[in-house]
Amino acid sequence: MPNRFKRLNSASSMVNQIDQINQNFAQLDNESVVKIFKNGDDNAIIFGRYADGRYGLLISDDAGVPRILIGQAPDDGRPGSWISKEGENVLTLLGG
Repeated sequence: MPNRFKRLNSASSMVNQIDQINQNFAQLDNESVVKIFKNGDDNAIIFGRYADGRYGLLISDDAGVPRILIGQAPDDGRPGSWISKEGENVLTLLGG
């Protein structure tokens, strides 16, 4: 696995151990922010923080157009779920 948490070495100095703990927390934080599933070069599903800094589940169609959003609206952050018509970007329609 490429992203594994590193164990603390009891022989390391306290400074090194604290640095390792901080690296592990940074990795955990980075993993919890966003997960992206690709369809070729396009983002098919984004779970977590999407492009404008809001949070939600954003699902794109086969052409890579974001069509379904469950989460925060890009214009004002109100929670909800939205589905756009075929070929229309749901984020653009919501003011994002």
